[in-house]
Amino acid sequence: MSSMMIRCPITGEPVSTAIEVEPSVFRKLPKISARMLCPACGQEHVWATSSAWLADEQNNGRRRTGTAG
Repeated sequence: MSSMMIRCPITGEPVSTAIEVEPSVFRKLPKISARMLCPACGQEHVWATSSAWLADEQNNGRRRTGTAG
């Protein structure tokens, strides 16, 4: 299992969404949005699965491959 990560829009820091998922499941997630309290800046952010990545992925914060828009 790997942590789903997003980039804080305020600080630019990568932060964990506190969601653990298998890579095979992550690749099949639908495009949805969620809210979270950001540990980097303390504000609430809305984030989308299309902008998330797994902590152990090499693209480290860039869009998931094979995902449009």
